[in-house]
Amino acid sequence: MSASPTAASPWRPRSTTIGLLGGIVGAALGIAVVVGVGVFKEWTPVLDLNLALGAPLAGALVGLLGGLYPSLRAARMEPVDALRAPS
Repeated sequence: MSASPTAASPWRPRSTTIGLLGGIVGAALGIAVVVGVGVFKEWTPVLDLNLALGAPLAGALVGLLGGLYPSLRAARMEPVDALRAPS
């Protein structure tokens, strides 16, 4: 049986990268909406830079934690069984 945690290591950066990209896209869309509404309503947009910079980090953390359990579970299985296992 493959019990090596290193077998799960290729999946962790992938899930973290997907979370990071989601945080970047989400922050960019949020900023665009705030600025767009501000322009449309003739308001002054107020943006907190810390939130905009923290969103990608939060996304990366969620991606890492979300990918951690399935990758560790698959690392404890034989490769063929991991591919056959229901999700």
